[in-house]
Amino acid sequence: MDGPRLNERRSEVLVETLRKFLQRDARANISKLLGRIRPADVAGLLRSLGRDEQLEVFRILTHDFPEGAGEALTEMEPPQRLALLERLEAEEIAAVLERLAVDDAVFLVESLPEELHVKVLSLVDLRNLTDVQTHLAYRDDTAGRIMSLEYFALPETATAREAIAAIQEQSDAEMIFYLYVVDGEGHLVGVTSLRQLLLSSPDRTLSSFMTRATIKVHTDTDQEEVAQLAARYDLLAIPVTDDGNHLVGIVTVDDIVDVVKEEATEDLLKMAGTSEEELLYERRSLRIARLRLPSVLVSMVGLLVTGLLLQNFQAEMGKALFLLAFVPVVMGLGGSIGGQASTVTVRGLASGRIGRDDRPIRTFLGQQLRVGAILGAACAALVGVAAGAMTANVAAGLTVGGAVFVALVVAAIAGAVVPLSFQKLGIDPAVASGPLLSTVTDITGILIYYGLAAWLLLRLGG
Repeated sequence: MDGPRLNERRSEVLVETLRKFLQRDARANISKLLGRIRPADVAGLLRSLGRDEQLEVFRILTHDFPEGAGEALTEMEPPQRLALLERLEAEEIAAVLERLAVDDAVFLVESLPEELHVKVLSLVDLRNLTDVQTHLAYRDDTAGRIMSLEYFALPETATAREAIAAIQEQSDAEMIFYLYVVDGEGHLVGVTSLRQLLLSSPDRTLSSFMTRATIKVHTDTDQEEVAQLAARYDLLAIPVTDDGNHLVGIVTVDDIVDVVKEEATEDLLKMAGTSEEELLYERRSLRIARLRLPSVLVSMVGLLVTGLLLQNFQAEMGKALFLLAFVPVVMGLGGSIGGQASTVTVRGLASGRIGRDDRPIRTFLGQQLRVGAILGAACAALVGVAAGAMTANVAAGLTVGGAVFVALVVAAIAGAVVPLSFQKLGIDPAVASGPLLSTVTDITGILIYYGLAAWLLLRLGG
Protein backbone atom coordinates (compact mmCIF):
# COMPACT_ATOMS: atom_id res chain seq x y z
CA MET A 1 0.00 0.00 0.00
CA ASP A 2 1.65 3.17 -1.11
CA GLY A 3 0.99 6.57 -2.61
CA PRO A 4 1.22 10.27 -1.79
CA ARG A 5 -0.76 12.00 0.93
CA LEU A 6 -4.34 12.55 -0.11
CA ASN A 7 -5.49 16.07 -0.68
CA GLU A 8 -9.08 17.01 0.01
CA ARG A 9 -10.27 16.85 -3.60
CA ARG A 10 -8.67 13.47 -4.27
CA SER A 11 -10.10 12.15 -1.03
CA GLU A 12 -13.62 13.12 -2.11
CA VAL A 13 -13.14 11.39 -5.47
CA LEU A 14 -11.84 8.22 -3.82
CA VAL A 15 -14.75 8.12 -1.37
CA GLU A 16 -17.23 8.41 -4.24
CA THR A 17 -15.35 5.72 -6.17
CA LEU A 18 -15.42 3.39 -3.18
CA ARG A 19 -19.17 3.92 -2.82
CA LYS A 20 -19.76 3.08 -6.48
CA PHE A 21 -17.67 -0.08 -6.17
CA LEU A 22 -19.61 -1.05 -3.03
CA GLN A 23 -22.93 -0.58 -4.81
CA ARG A 24 -21.72 -2.84 -7.64
CA ASP A 25 -20.18 -5.31 -5.16
CA ALA A 26 -16.91 -4.92 -7.06
CA ARG A 27 -14.66 -6.44 -4.41
CA ALA A 28 -11.62 -6.83 -6.66
CA ASN A 29 -11.78 -3.16 -7.64
CA ILE A 30 -12.01 -2.09 -4.00
CA SER A 31 -9.01 -4.25 -3.11
CA LYS A 32 -6.98 -2.82 -5.99
CA LEU A 33 -7.87 0.73 -4.96
CA LEU A 34 -6.98 0.13 -1.30
CA GLY A 35 -3.65 -1.34 -2.35
CA ARG A 36 -2.59 2.01 -3.79
CA ILE A 37 -3.38 4.07 -0.68
CA ARG A 38 -1.41 4.49 2.51
CA PRO A 39 -3.05 3.00 5.64
CA ALA A 40 -3.25 6.44 7.30
CA ASP A 41 -5.14 7.74 4.27
CA VAL A 42 -7.41 4.69 4.28
CA ALA A 43 -8.36 5.69 7.83
CA GLY A 44 -9.32 9.12 6.51
CA LEU A 45 -11.46 7.58 3.78
CA LEU A 46 -13.23 5.30 6.25
CA ARG A 47 -14.26 8.34 8.30
CA SER A 48 -16.20 9.63 5.28
CA LEU A 49 -18.13 6.39 4.74
CA GLY A 50 -21.29 5.17 6.44
CA ARG A 51 -20.99 2.55 9.16
CA ASP A 52 -22.05 -0.36 6.95
CA GLU A 53 -19.70 0.83 4.22
CA GLN A 54 -16.85 1.16 6.73
CA LEU A 55 -17.36 -2.39 7.91
CA GLU A 56 -17.40 -3.85 4.41
CA VAL A 57 -14.32 -1.93 3.25
CA PHE A 58 -12.40 -2.75 6.42
CA ARG A 59 -13.13 -6.46 6.06
CA ILE A 60 -11.74 -6.38 2.53
CA LEU A 61 -8.71 -4.51 3.84
CA THR A 62 -8.22 -7.06 6.62
CA HIS A 63 -8.40 -9.98 4.21
CA ASP A 64 -6.17 -8.58 1.46
CA PHE A 65 -3.84 -6.24 3.39
CA PRO A 66 -3.81 -7.44 7.03
CA GLU A 67 -0.80 -5.34 8.05
CA GLY A 68 -2.33 -2.21 6.55
CA ALA A 69 -5.67 -2.92 8.24
CA GLY A 70 -4.12 -2.74 11.70
CA GLU A 71 -2.26 0.46 10.91
CA ALA A 72 -5.39 2.05 9.46
CA LEU A 73 -7.30 1.10 12.60
CA THR A 74 -4.77 2.78 14.88
CA GLU A 75 -4.92 5.93 12.73
CA MET A 76 -8.71 6.28 13.01
CA GLU A 77 -10.33 8.75 15.37
CA PRO A 78 -11.43 7.12 18.68
CA PRO A 79 -15.21 7.26 18.03
CA GLN A 80 -14.92 5.74 14.54
CA ARG A 81 -12.46 3.11 15.75
CA LEU A 82 -14.75 2.13 18.62
CA ALA A 83 -17.83 1.98 16.37
CA LEU A 84 -15.97 -0.28 13.93
CA LEU A 85 -14.50 -2.59 16.57
CA GLU A 86 -17.89 -3.04 18.22
CA ARG A 87 -19.24 -4.48 14.96
CA LEU A 88 -16.31 -6.78 14.19
CA GLU A 89 -16.33 -10.43 15.19
CA ALA A 90 -13.97 -11.52 17.95
CA GLU A 91 -11.87 -13.54 15.53
CA GLU A 92 -11.53 -10.55 13.20
CA ILE A 93 -10.17 -8.37 16.02
CA ALA A 94 -7.72 -11.10 17.03
CA ALA A 95 -6.49 -11.40 13.44
CA VAL A 96 -5.78 -7.66 13.34
CA LEU A 97 -3.91 -7.77 16.66
CA GLU A 98 -1.72 -10.62 15.45
CA ARG A 99 -0.52 -8.56 12.50
CA LEU A 100 0.19 -5.38 14.44
CA ALA A 101 3.48 -4.38 16.02
CA VAL A 102 3.31 -5.08 19.75
CA ASP A 103 3.26 -1.43 20.83
CA ASP A 104 0.49 -0.66 18.32
CA ALA A 105 -1.52 -3.68 19.46
CA VAL A 106 -1.22 -2.53 23.07
CA PHE A 107 -2.29 0.99 22.04
CA LEU A 108 -5.34 -0.48 20.32
CA VAL A 109 -6.32 -2.54 23.36
CA GLU A 110 -5.76 0.37 25.72
CA SER A 111 -7.92 2.74 23.66
CA LEU A 112 -11.01 0.62 24.17
CA PRO A 113 -13.76 1.19 26.75
CA GLU A 114 -14.00 -1.24 29.65
CA GLU A 115 -16.50 -3.72 28.23
CA LEU A 116 -14.73 -4.11 24.87
CA HIS A 117 -11.34 -3.98 26.59
CA VAL A 118 -12.18 -7.10 28.62
CA LYS A 119 -13.43 -8.88 25.50
CA VAL A 120 -10.24 -8.17 23.56
CA LEU A 121 -8.03 -9.17 26.52
CA SER A 122 -9.71 -12.56 26.53
CA LEU A 123 -8.78 -12.87 22.84
CA VAL A 124 -5.17 -11.99 23.66
CA ASP A 125 -5.06 -14.78 26.24
CA LEU A 126 -6.84 -17.22 23.93
CA ARG A 127 -4.47 -16.60 21.02
CA ASN A 128 -1.47 -16.66 23.37
CA LEU A 129 -0.12 -13.35 22.13
CA THR A 130 2.80 -13.45 24.58
CA ASP A 131 4.39 -10.11 23.64
CA VAL A 132 1.08 -8.27 23.99
CA GLN A 133 0.46 -9.96 27.35
CA THR A 134 3.93 -8.91 28.52
CA HIS A 135 3.35 -5.30 27.48
CA LEU A 136 -0.03 -5.17 29.21
CA ALA A 137 1.65 -6.31 32.42
CA TYR A 138 3.42 -2.94 32.65
CA ARG A 139 1.67 -0.05 34.37
CA ASP A 140 -0.50 2.32 32.34
CA ASP A 141 1.23 5.29 30.70
CA THR A 142 4.74 3.93 31.19
CA ALA A 143 7.65 3.32 28.83
CA GLY A 144 7.01 -0.43 29.08
CA ARG A 145 3.52 -0.01 27.65
CA ILE A 146 4.59 2.00 24.58
CA MET A 147 8.01 0.50 23.81
CA SER A 148 8.74 -1.41 20.62
CA LEU A 149 10.49 -4.77 20.70
CA GLU A 150 11.87 -4.33 17.17
CA TYR A 151 15.17 -2.71 18.13
CA PHE A 152 18.69 -3.37 16.89
CA ALA A 153 21.52 -4.22 19.30
CA LEU A 154 24.93 -5.83 18.94
CA PRO A 155 27.60 -7.03 21.41
CA GLU A 156 30.35 -4.59 22.34
CA THR A 157 32.97 -6.96 20.94
CA ALA A 158 31.58 -6.70 17.39
CA THR A 159 33.62 -4.70 14.88
CA ALA A 160 32.32 -1.88 12.70
CA ARG A 161 32.51 -4.21 9.67
CA GLU A 162 30.45 -6.86 11.43
CA ALA A 163 27.93 -4.27 12.60
CA ILE A 164 27.39 -2.90 9.06
CA ALA A 165 26.95 -6.43 7.72
CA ALA A 166 24.42 -7.19 10.47
CA ILE A 167 22.45 -4.02 9.67
CA GLN A 168 22.31 -4.96 5.99
CA GLU A 169 20.78 -8.29 6.92
CA GLN A 170 18.31 -6.75 9.38
CA SER A 171 14.72 -6.31 8.19
CA ASP A 172 12.65 -6.17 11.40
CA ALA A 173 14.32 -3.32 13.29
CA GLU A 174 12.11 -0.25 13.60
CA MET A 175 14.92 2.25 14.18
CA ILE A 176 18.49 1.79 12.96
CA PHE A 177 19.66 5.40 13.25
CA TYR A 178 20.97 4.29 16.63
CA LEU A 179 22.90 1.09 17.23
CA TYR A 180 22.58 -0.05 20.83
CA VAL A 181 25.50 -1.93 22.33
CA VAL A 182 25.14 -4.66 24.94
CA ASP A 183 27.52 -6.88 26.87
CA GLY A 184 27.47 -10.65 26.94
CA GLU A 185 24.55 -10.72 29.38
CA GLY A 186 22.37 -8.25 27.48
CA HIS A 187 23.09 -5.21 29.66
CA LEU A 188 22.95 -1.88 27.85
CA VAL A 189 26.47 -0.47 27.89
CA GLY A 190 26.43 2.14 25.14
CA VAL A 191 25.04 3.52 21.90
CA THR A 192 26.44 4.75 18.62
CA SER A 193 24.94 6.42 15.61
CA LEU A 194 24.83 5.03 12.10
CA ARG A 195 26.99 7.96 10.97
CA GLN A 196 29.67 7.22 13.57
CA LEU A 197 29.61 3.56 12.58
CA LEU A 198 30.20 4.35 8.90
CA LEU A 199 33.03 6.77 9.70
CA SER A 200 34.87 4.35 11.99
CA SER A 201 37.64 1.98 10.92
CA PRO A 202 36.17 -1.41 9.87
CA ASP A 203 38.27 -3.30 12.43
CA ARG A 204 37.45 -1.12 15.44
CA THR A 205 35.17 -2.73 18.02
CA LEU A 206 31.97 -0.98 19.01
CA SER A 207 33.23 -0.58 22.59
CA SER A 208 36.06 1.63 21.34
CA PHE A 209 33.89 4.38 19.86
CA MET A 210 30.42 4.00 21.38
CA THR A 211 28.95 6.60 23.73
CA ARG A 212 28.78 5.15 27.22
CA ALA A 213 26.68 7.93 28.78
CA THR A 214 23.48 6.59 27.29
CA ILE A 215 20.18 8.39 27.83
CA LYS A 216 17.77 5.64 28.79
CA VAL A 217 14.56 5.04 30.71
CA HIS A 218 13.20 2.27 32.90
CA THR A 219 10.14 0.24 31.94
CA ASP A 220 8.23 2.00 34.75
CA THR A 221 9.21 5.54 33.65
CA ASP A 222 6.16 7.68 32.98
CA GLN A 223 5.55 8.16 29.25
CA GLU A 224 5.39 11.93 29.72
CA GLU A 225 8.92 11.90 31.13
CA VAL A 226 10.06 9.82 28.14
CA ALA A 227 8.66 12.47 25.77
CA GLN A 228 10.37 15.23 27.75
CA LEU A 229 13.76 13.47 27.49
CA ALA A 230 13.34 12.96 23.74
CA ALA A 231 12.47 16.63 23.27
CA ARG A 232 15.29 17.88 25.51
CA TYR A 233 18.01 15.85 23.75
CA ASP A 234 16.49 15.76 20.22
CA LEU A 235 16.37 11.96 20.16
CA LEU A 236 14.63 9.80 17.58
CA ALA A 237 14.45 6.87 19.99
CA ILE A 238 15.12 6.12 23.65
CA PRO A 239 16.23 2.68 24.92
CA VAL A 240 14.21 1.02 27.69
CA THR A 241 15.83 -1.17 30.35
CA ASP A 242 14.54 -3.37 33.17
CA ASP A 243 15.63 -3.51 36.82
CA GLY A 244 18.83 -5.31 35.83
CA ASN A 245 19.74 -2.77 33.10
CA HIS A 246 18.94 -5.31 30.38
CA LEU A 247 17.85 -3.73 27.11
CA VAL A 248 14.21 -4.77 26.60
CA GLY A 249 12.89 -2.31 24.00
CA ILE A 250 12.94 1.21 22.57
CA VAL A 251 10.45 4.07 22.42
CA THR A 252 10.54 5.57 18.93
CA VAL A 253 9.76 9.07 17.76
CA ASP A 254 6.34 8.16 16.34
CA ASP A 255 5.26 6.85 19.74
CA ILE A 256 6.74 9.93 21.39
CA VAL A 257 4.68 12.21 19.13
CA ASP A 258 1.59 10.17 20.03
CA VAL A 259 2.39 10.59 23.73
CA VAL A 260 2.71 14.37 23.37
CA LYS A 261 -0.65 14.55 21.58
CA GLU A 262 -2.29 12.23 24.07
CA GLU A 263 -1.00 14.12 27.11
CA ALA A 264 -2.00 17.49 25.64
CA THR A 265 -5.50 16.20 24.86
CA GLU A 266 -5.82 14.63 28.29
CA ASP A 267 -4.76 17.86 30.03
CA LEU A 268 -7.12 19.96 27.92
CA LEU A 269 -10.10 17.72 28.65
CA LYS A 270 -9.35 17.55 32.36
CA MET A 271 -9.08 21.32 32.49
CA ALA A 272 -12.54 21.43 30.92
CA GLY A 273 -13.88 19.07 33.56
CA THR A 274 -14.24 15.92 31.45
CA SER A 275 -12.07 13.01 30.30
CA GLU A 276 -10.68 11.27 27.23
CA GLU A 277 -13.52 8.78 27.39
CA GLU A 278 -15.77 11.49 25.98
CA LEU A 279 -13.93 11.17 22.65
CA LEU A 280 -15.14 7.59 22.38
CA TYR A 281 -18.78 8.43 22.93
CA GLU A 282 -19.30 11.59 20.90
CA ARG A 283 -22.76 10.40 19.75
CA ARG A 284 -23.99 9.20 23.15
CA SER A 285 -25.34 12.25 24.94
CA LEU A 286 -26.28 10.48 28.17
CA ARG A 287 -22.81 8.93 28.51
CA ILE A 288 -21.12 12.29 27.90
CA ALA A 289 -23.42 14.01 30.41
CA ARG A 290 -22.42 11.43 33.04
CA LEU A 291 -18.75 12.18 32.39
CA ARG A 292 -19.26 15.93 32.76
CA LEU A 293 -21.62 15.78 35.73
CA PRO A 294 -18.97 15.57 38.53
CA SER A 295 -17.27 18.81 37.45
CA VAL A 296 -20.65 20.54 37.10
CA LEU A 297 -21.57 19.44 40.63
CA VAL A 298 -18.28 20.81 41.95
CA SER A 299 -19.06 24.14 40.30
CA MET A 300 -22.59 24.10 41.69
CA VAL A 301 -21.39 23.46 45.23
CA GLY A 302 -18.85 26.25 44.90
CA LEU A 303 -21.47 28.68 43.65
CA LEU A 304 -23.85 27.72 46.47
CA VAL A 305 -21.11 28.38 49.01
CA THR A 306 -20.40 31.70 47.30
CA GLY A 307 -24.11 32.56 47.47
CA LEU A 308 -24.23 31.81 51.20
CA LEU A 309 -21.21 34.04 51.74
CA LEU A 310 -22.85 36.85 49.79
CA GLN A 311 -26.03 36.50 51.83
CA ASN A 312 -24.06 36.60 55.07
CA PHE A 313 -22.01 39.64 54.06
CA GLN A 314 -25.09 41.41 52.73
CA ALA A 315 -26.77 41.09 56.13
CA GLU A 316 -23.72 42.49 57.88
CA MET A 317 -23.03 45.33 55.44
CA GLY A 318 -26.50 46.63 54.64
CA LYS A 319 -25.17 50.18 54.37
CA ALA A 320 -22.60 49.25 51.76
CA LEU A 321 -24.78 47.54 49.18
CA PHE A 322 -22.77 49.23 46.42
CA LEU A 323 -20.18 46.50 47.04
CA LEU A 324 -22.54 43.98 45.47
CA ALA A 325 -22.22 45.71 42.10
CA PHE A 326 -18.56 44.67 41.91
CA VAL A 327 -18.92 41.02 42.96
CA PRO A 328 -19.16 39.83 39.30
CA VAL A 329 -15.98 41.80 38.58
CA VAL A 330 -14.09 40.08 41.39
CA MET A 331 -15.34 36.60 40.43
CA GLY A 332 -14.82 37.08 36.69
CA LEU A 333 -11.37 38.64 36.89
CA GLY A 334 -10.28 36.22 39.62
CA GLY A 335 -11.31 33.25 37.51
CA SER A 336 -9.59 34.68 34.44
CA ILE A 337 -6.28 35.51 36.14
CA GLY A 338 -6.29 32.27 38.14
CA GLY A 339 -7.05 30.28 35.00
CA GLN A 340 -4.17 31.89 33.13
CA ALA A 341 -1.71 31.10 35.92
CA SER A 342 -3.07 27.56 36.22
CA THR A 343 -2.79 26.87 32.48
CA VAL A 344 0.80 28.10 32.38
CA THR A 345 1.64 25.99 35.45
CA VAL A 346 0.08 22.80 34.09
CA ARG A 347 1.85 23.12 30.75
CA GLY A 348 5.13 24.01 32.48
CA LEU A 349 4.89 20.89 34.62
CA ALA A 350 3.96 18.75 31.63
CA SER A 351 6.88 20.00 29.55
CA GLY A 352 9.33 19.87 32.43
CA ARG A 353 10.11 23.59 32.28
CA ILE A 354 9.03 24.12 35.89
CA GLY A 355 11.09 22.49 38.58
CA ARG A 356 14.34 22.26 36.61
CA ASP A 357 17.52 23.78 37.97
CA ASP A 358 17.29 26.72 35.56
CA ARG A 359 13.74 27.50 36.68
CA PRO A 360 12.99 26.28 40.21
CA ILE A 361 9.47 26.41 41.60
CA ARG A 362 10.32 29.34 43.88
CA THR A 363 11.36 31.46 40.89
CA PHE A 364 8.22 30.52 38.99
CA LEU A 365 5.94 31.39 41.91
CA GLY A 366 7.73 34.70 42.33
CA GLN A 367 7.09 35.55 38.71
CA GLN A 368 3.39 34.63 39.00
CA LEU A 369 3.13 36.84 42.10
CA ARG A 370 4.63 39.80 40.24
CA VAL A 371 2.43 39.25 37.20
CA GLY A 372 -0.63 38.95 39.44
CA ALA A 373 0.31 42.15 41.25
CA ILE A 374 0.71 44.07 37.99
CA LEU A 375 -2.60 42.83 36.60
CA GLY A 376 -4.29 43.35 39.96
CA ALA A 377 -3.02 46.91 40.23
CA ALA A 378 -4.20 47.78 36.72
CA CYS A 379 -7.67 46.28 37.25
CA ALA A 380 -7.98 47.70 40.79
CA ALA A 381 -7.20 51.21 39.56
CA LEU A 382 -9.88 51.06 36.87
CA VAL A 383 -12.48 49.43 39.14
CA GLY A 384 -11.65 51.80 41.98
CA VAL A 385 -12.16 54.85 39.78
CA ALA A 386 -15.46 53.39 38.53
CA ALA A 387 -16.62 52.70 42.10
CA GLY A 388 -15.68 56.21 43.23
CA ALA A 389 -17.51 57.78 40.29
CA MET A 390 -20.64 55.64 40.78
CA THR A 391 -20.92 56.38 44.50
CA ALA A 392 -19.42 59.89 44.48
CA ASN A 393 -17.36 58.64 47.40
CA VAL A 394 -13.55 58.49 47.38
CA ALA A 395 -13.55 56.04 50.31
CA ALA A 396 -15.77 53.67 48.36
CA GLY A 397 -13.40 53.81 45.39
CA LEU A 398 -10.38 53.10 47.57
CA THR A 399 -12.23 50.28 49.33
CA VAL A 400 -13.28 48.52 46.16
CA GLY A 401 -9.93 49.07 44.43
CA GLY A 402 -7.92 47.77 47.38
CA ALA A 403 -10.12 44.72 47.82
CA VAL A 404 -10.01 43.89 44.11
CA PHE A 405 -6.20 44.18 44.08
CA VAL A 406 -5.70 41.70 46.92
CA ALA A 407 -8.34 39.29 45.56
CA LEU A 408 -6.69 39.18 42.12
CA VAL A 409 -3.19 38.68 43.50
CA VAL A 410 -4.45 35.76 45.61
CA ALA A 411 -6.21 34.32 42.53
CA ALA A 412 -2.95 34.40 40.56
CA ILE A 413 -1.08 32.65 43.35
CA ALA A 414 -3.86 30.08 43.78
CA GLY A 415 -3.78 29.36 40.05
CA ALA A 416 -0.10 28.43 40.34
CA VAL A 417 -0.07 26.80 43.77
CA VAL A 418 -3.07 24.48 43.38
CA PRO A 419 -1.63 22.52 40.37
CA LEU A 420 1.78 22.34 42.06
CA SER A 421 0.15 21.01 45.24
CA PHE A 422 -1.79 18.43 43.24
CA GLN A 423 1.40 17.17 41.64
CA LYS A 424 3.04 16.83 45.07
CA LEU A 425 0.06 14.73 46.15
CA GLY A 426 0.37 12.50 43.09
CA ILE A 427 -2.79 13.89 41.42
CA ASP A 428 -2.79 15.07 37.81
CA PRO A 429 -2.29 18.88 37.98
CA ALA A 430 -4.67 19.36 35.05
CA VAL A 431 -7.58 18.46 37.35
CA ALA A 432 -6.84 21.65 39.30
CA SER A 433 -7.38 23.86 36.27
CA GLY A 434 -11.07 23.17 35.77
CA PRO A 435 -14.13 23.73 37.94
CA LEU A 436 -12.15 23.10 41.13
CA LEU A 437 -9.93 26.12 40.53
CA SER A 438 -12.95 28.28 39.67
CA THR A 439 -14.57 27.26 42.93
CA VAL A 440 -11.43 28.07 44.92
CA THR A 441 -10.95 31.49 43.28
CA ASP A 442 -14.64 32.38 43.67
CA ILE A 443 -14.78 31.55 47.38
CA THR A 444 -11.42 33.08 48.29
CA GLY A 445 -12.18 36.11 46.12
CA ILE A 446 -15.48 36.81 47.87
CA LEU A 447 -13.98 36.25 51.33
CA ILE A 448 -11.08 38.59 50.63
CA TYR A 449 -13.22 41.15 48.82
CA TYR A 450 -15.83 41.53 51.53
CA GLY A 451 -13.48 40.96 54.44
CA LEU A 452 -10.99 43.56 53.28
CA ALA A 453 -13.75 45.93 52.17
CA ALA A 454 -15.33 45.80 55.64
CA TRP A 455 -11.98 46.53 57.27
CA LEU A 456 -11.20 49.40 54.86
CA LEU A 457 -14.64 50.96 55.27
CA LEU A 458 -14.16 51.08 59.02
CA ARG A 459 -10.70 52.62 58.62
CA LEU A 460 -11.79 55.14 56.00
CA GLY A 461 -15.06 55.94 57.72
CA GLY A 462 -17.18 54.80 54.75
